[in-house]
Amino acid sequence: MQEHIRHLFSENIQTMIATSEALAGPIESSALMIVNTLINGGKIICCGEGASANLASHFAQLLLDQFETERPCLPAFALQRDNSSLQPVNQQNHDYLARQVRALGQAADILIVISLNGAEQSLIRATEAALTNDMKVIALTVDNSSELSGLLNQQDIELKVPAHRPARVIECYTFLLHCLCELIDMTLFPQQGEF
Repeated sequence: MQEHIRHLFSENIQTMIATSEALAGPIESSALMIVNTLINGGKIICCGEGASANLASHFAQLLLDQFETERPCLPAFALQRDNSSLQPVNQQNHDYLARQVRALGQAADILIVISLNGAEQSLIRATEAALTNDMKVIALTVDNSSELSGLLNQQDIELKVPAHRPARVIECYTFLLHCLCELIDMTLFPQQGEF
């Protein structure tokens, strides 16, 4: 069992190294896009499906409250999950995130989409709604995210993690979102001190 534990740590480390090599530039671009949006009065809208919805809420809360040091609140929120109790039995509603984007998103805002496979219809429709509203999109995706990836424009950023195992993807996404928080804080509030 200990050998397997060491293997899990090694797999995580290798995924992180591969991600840092592949995404250092896009992560920097994402942080700067978020900073510019906040400076210009926009807000950050986050969404995910299933486990990635928890990451969306976590990231929005870190921006709204604080990451590691006290600082002013930043305008960010996560879209609400589907309340299936309001849906007729056996009817799936893939439009619930898109409806929120259409109602709350504006051209000055960014939609952050966190996808585990690129095929979640609710996330695809939310992305379409954001693009229709002239919002920018930052998408956290994996290698097989062709449908979601295909929606993105030149102004949008895709952070495509080179991992396939869901556990490694979630771990990498969490670290990536924490990196963004630190870069945002470091840029907007340099007087808060070193991290």
